[in-house]
Parts: sequence; C-alpha cells; structure tokens
Amino acid sequence: MSRFPEVDLDALARGYAYRPISAAATRRAARAAQVSLDPLLDIGGGTGAHAAVWAAAGRRAVVIDASREMAIRANTNPHLGVVLGDAQALPFVNDSFGLAYFHMSVHYGDWRRTLPEAVRCVRPGGRIEIWTFAPSEMGRTSLGRWFPTVVGVDRVRFPDPKLLAALLGESCRSVRVAAEVELIERTAHSWIEAVRGRFVSTLQLVPDDELESGIAAFRRAYPNDGDIYRYEARYTS
Repeated sequence: MSRFPEVDLDALARGYAYRPISAAATRRAARAAQVSLDPLLDIGGGTGAHAAVWAAAGRRAVVIDASREMAIRANTNPHLGVVLGDAQALPFVNDSFGLAYFHMSVHYGDWRRTLPEAVRCVRPGGRIEIWTFAPSEMGRTSLGRWFPTVVGVDRVRFPDPKLLAALLGESCRSVRVAAEVELIERTAHSWIEAVRGRFVSTLQLVPDDELESGIAAFRRAYPNDGDIYRYEARYTS
C-alpha cells in the first residue's frame, strides 16, 4: 500500500494546461516511433500530447489513460485512438502493438503489474520505451529546491530504473538504460502559475502552507514576472 494519498488524475489533467509538451519531449516521442512499427501505444499518455506527435507523422497512435478528464482532452484529436483504462490490466489482446511508450507515467500504480502488461501487448520484436526520473536525482530537482516534501515523496513514488530494467530483462531480448538532460526555461510568472495549478502530480501532495512558503522563497529569488527561471530535468530511459 502506498504511503501517500492517491493523486487526483482528473485534477492533473487541468494542471496540464500549464505543461505543454516540450521540444525535447517531442523529439523523444518521434525517435521512439521511428524505430517502431504501428500501431503505437502511449500508456498513461494523459491528454495525448506524445501520441499526437505520432499521429501528425501519419502513424497509427493509441493513448490509454485511467483519467476520464485526460481521455476527454485526448479525444479532441480525431487522429488518436483513445482508451479509458488501467495500465495494470491493459484492455488489449496479446501482441497488439509495435511500441509501448511511457513518458513520466510508469510511477502511477504498481509498475510490477504494469510492465508485464506492456510486454504482453507488444508483439515479438517490438519495443518498450520508458522515460522516468531516477530516485537518486530527486535531491536536485527544480521543485525539490523550493518544496522539500517533493523530494521525499518522489523518492518513494518513482521506481529505480535498474529495477525496471531487471524486470523487463526477464521477458525482453535486450534492455538498454540511457539518460537525457532537458534544459527548461520559464518566466517567473509562468512558473508560479504552473505551480499553483499543480502542473506536476506531486504538488498535490505538498501542504498548502509549504506551497505558499516555497512560492514566496522563489519570488524573493525571482522578483520580477519576466525573470527567467532556468532548470534541468534529468530523464532516465
């Protein structure tokens, strides 16, 4: 059982208004599709931003998410197949997809149940690609700098990539672990607005007084709305 309350995924869907897909995330999704055969499945794909990259390139793209609000937003793209469902019990027959893609979604639910489901649904010779954060990196995340609760919570929520690789290695022909650093720039105003909108799920678990204290500290460091806040996101695949 989780030590923390469940994240409200429908509320997170609204927070995604402050979290458009980045150029780097677009490239990651495009690269995954280039080495995979159709159809392509984005597991925990939220509003469908990554699957939309594939669809725009003429690929057969499907997104599955457990949140009704996420699915409603994804369904506004007529080129996506959108499924409301549980990653721990994927509603697809065996060997259905050429790619199962996780981008910052493998930590939702029990990954020990989710990954075997992904393996089951990917045809032989297909690909499973996971982008996540390593718990060892949590101490230097941009949010952890301002909101200490984030560090402890995410060290528990996010599985160690080595454990993911070990589980996949039991079923997959080859497993490769890689890292990528994404540089992000936001104005101080847009960052504060995003934080108040809980654009990252862990912010739902930060107490209100800590959230306001962290925003006040951030504002002292970046007093003007137009000040540029630069930070890194260190992804592991």
